[in-house]
Formats: sequence, C-alpha cells, structure tokens
Amino acid sequence: MTRIALIKVGALGDVVRTTVVPPGLRHLYGDLELIWITGRDALPLVQNAPAVSAAVLIEDSADPYWRSLHYEWVICLDDDDPSCALASKLRTRRLSGGYKIGNQLAYTSDLEPWFGMGLLRPQDLGGLARANELKRANKRTHGEILYQCLGLPLPVPRPSVNVSSEARQKAASWLREKRLDHPLVALNTGAGSRWRYKSWSESQTAELARAISEQFTASVLIVGGAAEAARNRRIEALASRPTVVAASTNLDLIAFGALLEQCDLVVSSDSLAVHLSNALKKRTIVFFGPTSAAEIDLYNFGEKIITPLECRGCYFRECDIRPHCMDSITVTPMLQATARALSRIRAEAGGSAADDL
Repeated sequence: MTRIALIKVGALGDVVRTTVVPPGLRHLYGDLELIWITGRDALPLVQNAPAVSAAVLIEDSADPYWRSLHYEWVICLDDDDPSCALASKLRTRRLSGGYKIGNQLAYTSDLEPWFGMGLLRPQDLGGLARANELKRANKRTHGEILYQCLGLPLPVPRPSVNVSSEARQKAASWLREKRLDHPLVALNTGAGSRWRYKSWSESQTAELARAISEQFTASVLIVGGAAEAARNRRIEALASRPTVVAASTNLDLIAFGALLEQCDLVVSSDSLAVHLSNALKKRTIVFFGPTSAAEIDLYNFGEKIITPLECRGCYFRECDIRPHCMDSITVTPMLQATARALSRIRAEAGGSAADDL
C-alpha cells in the first residue's frame, strides 16, 4: 500500500476543486492510503471525498497519529506558513509543492507551473508581478495543471462533494415552504471582501433576477455567504418579485451545497459556489473580471461570461478604472446565457424549450 499525505487547507473553493486529485492518485497507485490534511472549516468538504482514506485537521494541537507516519509522498498545495512548515516536517521519500526552509517558503520544481503563478514566486524570477502575468496568459485548467505536474493519468474528473440525505431533505423542505417551483435559478453574485471586483452589483443582480422571474416563469434564489446577508436582502427587495427570494446565509457548507443541488441552474461569480456547482453536476454560468477564466473547468456543462475589458485577469484587488470589469458585464449577456442554459435544461428534461423561450 502506498501512503500519501495531501495538504490542502484553504480557500474553500480551492479545497473543493482539489478533490480531483485523490482519484488520480488512486488510478496511479491502486492500493492507496491517502490522508488529507485540511482545516476545520474545510473538513466537511473532504471527509467523504472519493479515494480519501482519512481527513485530519492541521489545527490538531495534540500529537495525532498521522504526524508520526512515514509517507511515500507528501503533496502540499498551499502557500501559507503552517502548511509549508508541516510539509517540511512530515517524514517522506518525496515532497511536492510548498515547503519551508529556514524562514523562507518555497516550492518544488515539479509544481512550478502552478506555484509559479502564485505568491511564492521568487523575486529574482519576477515575483508576484510576473506570477500574475503568467496567470493571465494561462490557458489550462487548474486540474490539467495539477495532473501534469503530479504525473496523474487523464482525464481530470469532476470535483466531488458529498451531500447527506438529511441536508438534501431539509433543502427541499425549505423550498416547498417558500413555494419556489422549477425551473429554479441560484444567483450567487457576491464574492466576499477579499476580491471586491469579482462581485457583480446589487442593482444588476436584482435586474437579472426580475428578468429571469418574468421572462422564464422561473424562481430565483439569491444565495451567498454570511458576509452577504444584508446585500442579498437588499437584492431581494430591489427585485420585488414573490418568486425572487434571498436564502439564508447562515448555512453550513453541506447545507449550502444541498441548496444549490436543488437548483436547475447556478449563476455565480468566480467563488465557492462555482466549485460546489461543478461538484454537484449543476449547469453553471460564471462571470469573470480580475481572475482567470481559463483556470475554471465547467466540464462542458456551463458557460463563461468574461469582461470585454483588455485588463481582464489582472488579479488586482484594487482598481481605479471606470467602468471597471464588473460594470462592463451588463445584464443582457447574462440573461442571454441564462436563456440558453434553461433551454438546454428543458430539452434534456424532454420539455419544449423553444416554445417557452
């Protein structure tokens, strides 16, 4: 049996999309013991992931068994100090990814195509400015890059998230209480505070929600995280339609996934909701401004709406360009993409989409 440690703690969307790695490792080695070391917040996302033997917490302050094991391979896909320091301490024959040497964080050469587009790129190789240039020029998906770097056999599978039957039943029950019928479209247009220019505006979201409700006789869920609670309520009020409802933002990760699973279509910023939607095999529309559209794989089951601005994919967190990239994405292309998606959904279900749209 081959024992491998995979270190991936955050961010949550990255954790979800990293679930493509364990199946590739299992195909490579067959008899595999894979221990995924993650954070407390992300644990529910990986506990039951395919090919994962055990999911353990990096925050564990005791002396857990997994720290004393000998590994054939340690793979660290994080670039933060705790993860890199841990990767350097675990006993292993082979190390790939981030690690710590002295007081410096570094990465191994086999994962240069991935880490070389990130925060750890050395200054003598252009540092973060060059990393952002490479990320902007990149044409490969996250999964394709990792599979090539790690020598895993293609094809890259979908990510995976296990939604419990209890969570699924609660989500379905809540939707029945709200009397929201299908087709059901989730709008996740916020993106938290870290990337303010990944978020679409409240007014645009409300206009899109209202148009979807009216033109397609659809129900619309405004979804997001805890930081978007007030924002989503304002969007609901602006839309002012009984079939446009702001969902709770106090859901745990699996409950949030269960809610998305009930939807026919997910329209989202480049955020956790995209990766959950991919994992749950939902048709997805994603809009992009400052981040890479190429890096996100929709598995031939979605559409990307990309800002027309030449500075797209800049990876800047602050911007003085007006109109900025999110302003440049108007309601019209988003509504057109929604129409195409709902038409396909109805056709797949055996309905007459052409008549409805």
